[in-house]
Amino acid sequence: MSLSQPPQRDCAMYPRIGGDKPAYILNSTFNSIAGNMNVSHTTNVGESGLDILRRALCEDAMHDSAVRPTDPSCHPGTRNAIFERLDEWCFMQPTSSAICWLHGCAGIGKSAIAQQFAASCQARGQLGGSFFWKRDDAGLGHWRSLFPTLAYQLATSFPGIGPPIQRAVETDRLIASKSMRHQLEKLIILPFREAPKLKSRPVWVLDGLDECEDHAIQTMLLRLLINSVRHGLAIHILICSRSESHLREVLQSSENSDICGGFQMCPDDAASADISRYLTNEFTRIRRVHTGRGIALNDDWPDEGTIRELVDRSSGTFIYASTIVRYVEDEYSHPADRLEAVLSLDPSSTTPLDDLYTQILSVIPNKPVLLRVLHAVVETHLDPEQIDMALQMRRGTSRITLRCLHSLIQLPPVRVFEHRITPVKLLHASFGDFLVDPQRSFGFCVSEEALRIALVRSMACALQSGLQPADFEIITRDLLRYTTKIVPPTEDLFPILRNVRLQHLLLCRGGSTWTSPRSIFTWLQSYPAPPSDLLETWLILANFFKTFPSPWRPVGSVCDEIYVQVLSNNPEMVSALRVTYAFPDFKDLQALELLGLTWEVLLPLLKLPKADLGAFLNDSRRCGTLYMSREETLRFIALRCISRMNDILRTNNLFQFKCTWITMLCECEPDDMVFGALEQLNLAQLCTRLEPDKEYHLAWHAGSSFVGADCFSKILNWLKKSPKTPPPLIESWERQETAVDECYGRVLRTENLQDLNSRF
Repeated sequence: MSLSQPPQRDCAMYPRIGGDKPAYILNSTFNSIAGNMNVSHTTNVGESGLDILRRALCEDAMHDSAVRPTDPSCHPGTRNAIFERLDEWCFMQPTSSAICWLHGCAGIGKSAIAQQFAASCQARGQLGGSFFWKRDDAGLGHWRSLFPTLAYQLATSFPGIGPPIQRAVETDRLIASKSMRHQLEKLIILPFREAPKLKSRPVWVLDGLDECEDHAIQTMLLRLLINSVRHGLAIHILICSRSESHLREVLQSSENSDICGGFQMCPDDAASADISRYLTNEFTRIRRVHTGRGIALNDDWPDEGTIRELVDRSSGTFIYASTIVRYVEDEYSHPADRLEAVLSLDPSSTTPLDDLYTQILSVIPNKPVLLRVLHAVVETHLDPEQIDMALQMRRGTSRITLRCLHSLIQLPPVRVFEHRITPVKLLHASFGDFLVDPQRSFGFCVSEEALRIALVRSMACALQSGLQPADFEIITRDLLRYTTKIVPPTEDLFPILRNVRLQHLLLCRGGSTWTSPRSIFTWLQSYPAPPSDLLETWLILANFFKTFPSPWRPVGSVCDEIYVQVLSNNPEMVSALRVTYAFPDFKDLQALELLGLTWEVLLPLLKLPKADLGAFLNDSRRCGTLYMSREETLRFIALRCISRMNDILRTNNLFQFKCTWITMLCECEPDDMVFGALEQLNLAQLCTRLEPDKEYHLAWHAGSSFVGADCFSKILNWLKKSPKTPPPLIESWERQETAVDECYGRVLRTENLQDLNSRF
């Protein structure tokens, strides 16, 4: 996608993606810009199929995601033979070997090859999509976002197949929550049948299949893909993984030999030659950089014998060589000292990579803190600041502890915004395997029971100490996911399980991606004598949508006195019900979020039979003083939308904005109260708040209904339709719109467009 300065003030010239997302383009192929996305199946009225897919995909799984390691691709001049074989394969038209399995041991370089191959396919217009799994990652460790992610990439890269995919999603707006078979059929297979014949077969690159959930899921996915190709799906699929036996049984079976091919990456002479070339070039670069800093290194450092010894120790695995390079080039140490430390390791060891890991860890001071921090890195998805919170350590402790491990982990930058959270990442899965295996890591093992119990207790205490919403949500997610799978119930957790904020969060966000109320209830039952109040509460939460009536579906009649008795003492519950009646597609929990309430507000509904509650509240003769006309209800909702947006602007929790609030606001007939509230709302402030993070600032401009032109055009059109609107108010919102347009232009002018195009 190419970006250019936006036209001034002409909203009609803003190209739309999915109908309401502005973007600027020069070429005919374009993508909407969006920020980091979590997997979500929530849809809004008026969203196009691509909008829904964009909300359900996992951007971090794509080969060119910003969260991918900064240097994952192959070193120039290496792996040429493998790339030649892959290039030859991807141009094959018949279904024979349409699925290519590239497999090998850990650390041999499969992901680097997958990433570079995906980039080369993209450059020549062949890439139909990429997906990189990561074990135990909240977004990358499962299959649920796989087909939305691939379908979105297909739709935006191959224009002929885009419309059928979009129609499929618009026909079934909840498709991202359906089964694996259903998603594949509706998002991929049927659109391919409807689309005109493509000039070339798209290529999918799927890396790390062995890190996707469990063996049964991996096998099921493989069988579905093989069957789809066998029945005409014209896609080439590269699958990269370790040489696991259950994958071998499927991909190398005689019954699938007509579809599946591939080859194993081995630590052979070619791999050793590539590693030698890589080490020689990298050490030359390190020598040049450090010489420029005034650190003297001989021209022949390191000598050819040292290179040969390191190549021999690597046993054909690039992860050993790349870890050495990252370790030696540390800017705060002398490279010669670091290289000598590596060479001092036992050259006859059968586990050279484990020896290297141990050497790197052994120089870190304060081993107890190091183990606690590494345990949190392995078992949670927290950033360094959240690890400090979860372990109840002084802010900055985790960064100081991990600072010397840059050769093994990737530390994210310090957060600018509360919600933009990037966890600490291990640079390679083999380091995680090392840390949790006591037979390999010995004194640095982080799977000890004492570390688990300590982490649970400290996280439970942290959640009771008062945290920002994003920190509370993510630490809660990891605590409950971790405890329900790893440790038995403990009394330390009972107080936090009574926290209504946590209960509401889990009810809103809990699901298959982390923890659900049902799993908490089942987990509590395993305790010998669980508190009765907790069991009762979590049983209600587990059956929330079964227990509570759907108020807009009348199914009978009860005594009006019962309604009056219950509702008269619960004005907050009545307000929530009015929101759901006015906007039937707006669910109970969304209504509570708009009103700033939690789930317990709806508890009195348990006293009401499933009856005509909606008809009662909409009948002035029956409900008396509880009655509110539709006009009054829409005005109440509009004022609440404005109030919520102002609250968020004041607290700087910008990521709590909901695009539906603008639509709901514009449904009422504005009056003096609404006009007065709008005078106090300045959405253009978002630009100033977002400015510290240039990339996210731009993403919001181009992809958000709140700072994009669409937001202001909706509000202005709505205000101009009313003859009562004061002209100064219209002028005020026009100035906001102009300010946001001008801000977008400034951002584009000050950014490097080539860098922006590569990021978006």
